[in-house]
Amino acid sequence: MYLSKFQLKNFRNYSDSTIELGTGLNYFVGENGQGKSNFLEAVYALSIGKSFRTSSIRSLIKFDNNSTDSFVRGIANQDNSVLDLSLILNLDKASNRTTKKYLFNGSDISSIDFIGKLNVVLFEARDLNIIIGNPIERRKFLDIHISQQDHSYLRALQRYNKVLTSRNKVLKEIKLRKSTRIELEFWTEKIVEDGSIIFKERMKRLNQIRDETIKVFSNLVRNDERLEISFKPSFRDFGTDITIEKIHSLYNQISDKEIAAGTTLIGPHRDDFEIFVNNKSSSEFSSRGQIRTITLALKLGEANVISKNKNQAPILALDDVLSELDERRRKTVMDYISDYEQILLTAPNSNLINYDLKKPDMFKVHSGDIIQN
Repeated sequence: MYLSKFQLKNFRNYSDSTIELGTGLNYFVGENGQGKSNFLEAVYALSIGKSFRTSSIRSLIKFDNNSTDSFVRGIANQDNSVLDLSLILNLDKASNRTTKKYLFNGSDISSIDFIGKLNVVLFEARDLNIIIGNPIERRKFLDIHISQQDHSYLRALQRYNKVLTSRNKVLKEIKLRKSTRIELEFWTEKIVEDGSIIFKERMKRLNQIRDETIKVFSNLVRNDERLEISFKPSFRDFGTDITIEKIHSLYNQISDKEIAAGTTLIGPHRDDFEIFVNNKSSSEFSSRGQIRTITLALKLGEANVISKNKNQAPILALDDVLSELDERRRKTVMDYISDYEQILLTAPNSNLINYDLKKPDMFKVHSGDIIQN
């Protein structure tokens, strides 16, 4: 899979820019603040249906010449098919409300059906928070990875989050004697049903990512560095031997504690995973350079999993991935990614790649414009 054409209109600092992309390495060079990251943000939005940087549609729209709409469009080639994807953003001045529209080959589709039509794996600076940030960052990483491949998982996740809100409300109301345990049981049954789906899928997918990440990491580092990834689910006492009945029983056992706390104490919303290097937690003991390498290995491991599961390599979108790596590691990374069908790589200058690879397509990014060299 690869993008052959890409257009941005009134997106971030882009007024109207259209480029043609090639297979292999596409290299985007420009000083900071010119629009390199905005371009990759737009590409990734065509994969996951939204910005990875903000939930505000308004902040994505460039309000030039009284324009109140924005769109990104990509033409992708997959095997013998051509995919035409558009994400359209609009601000209605009368109501001051923003809307989002998804098009696939000219037809409106839902956000769920849009996700994963274009498979992209992104690496950018904030991904270091997968290692050093709080558990929500790691759950988000897993959820995006799985949702691109399995829409039934995404639907279960959306249902779970709605049920969680309702169940927490009932727990608070029981404490105030405004609701009953009978109503709590209704929401417990629903949260158990979707929670078990999410738990099992996260465990399976993380195991796949772990196996591939370990392989990638061993190629990027010295031989004496060993990486391990450990899933830390909220239902950890059950291991792989988990059933709906066991989860339901656990909720019943802790119902008094949950009522006292006024919140749901167990479930996928409290899942986590941890990464270790040489049996030490990478979030506590790894240097920034090591954390960057671990995160890159994790992302490339994710890409390898998608390649195997979908029999189709995703597009790699790597934002300034080379800058903080030494020359040996830069060469190792470039050699490793060279087999991918398409790589979109940004950097502040062209001096960071001088390896024996197929000559890349070079683009200059300046003030919201992309010019092919």
